[in-house]
Amino acid sequence: MSKTMQAAYLPGNSTVVLKEVEIPEPGHGEVLIKMKSSTICGSDIRAIYREHTGKGPEGYQNKICGHEPSGQIVKCGPGLRRFKEGDRVVVYHISGCGVCNDCRRGYMISCTSPYRRAYGWQRDGGMAEYLLAEEKDLVLLPDSLTYTDGAQIACGFGTVYEGLEKIGICGNDAVLVVGLGPVGLAALMLAKAMGANKLIGVDTVQERLDIAKEKGLADHVILSDASALDKIKELTAGMGVERAVDCSGNTYGR
Repeated sequence: MSKTMQAAYLPGNSTVVLKEVEIPEPGHGEVLIKMKSSTICGSDIRAIYREHTGKGPEGYQNKICGHEPSGQIVKCGPGLRRFKEGDRVVVYHISGCGVCNDCRRGYMISCTSPYRRAYGWQRDGGMAEYLLAEEKDLVLLPDSLTYTDGAQIACGFGTVYEGLEKIGICGNDAVLVVGLGPVGLAALMLAKAMGANKLIGVDTVQERLDIAKEKGLADHVILSDASALDKIKELTAGMGVERAVDCSGNTYGR
């Protein structure tokens, strides 16, 4: 194994900078992961193109970018309790303190401890040949899923799944998803898997509607305009939907 690797950084001026850096060695409770897939999040796009790198302790701290990583463990530090060399893993993007109430309930993303660090933001992330990760942040990736599946689950699909779990989806529900970007399409896919009775997708971009329809993710798609609400009522016998999910982040979408 080489002693150095290529890694990507986001300087915030509409560019990505590649640097040659040392490959880290895993310490106690840590593993070195050979990256197989690391997908790009909307927050990465903001950091590249809009220079929005966050503020305070949650801001981007000039680390290797990428918080949706998946790969295979190639080296283990001492003190591991479950994972081993050769395991295929997803890295959960928030490395919480592990001892606060939120972390102990499994909500590391809500951790406010100064020890909380997000991969790709406050600690080195997955846009490199190798990633150093803590064992507690790993999720075993089943053989039935590809590494790219795992990377998408790491943030985008995981975020959607938690949201749908909170609102509850059942077989009698008509579900409306507004905004059919990657997260919106994931919402349609997961709502369908959860048994939703009818799926309606709304967006301002025809290409996104076409993708949702062609992939069989939505029963009905509507181009957002002044008549969108009437069309939704028409599709639901005037009753509206039982569950609505806004993935647009837009006031009109809400």
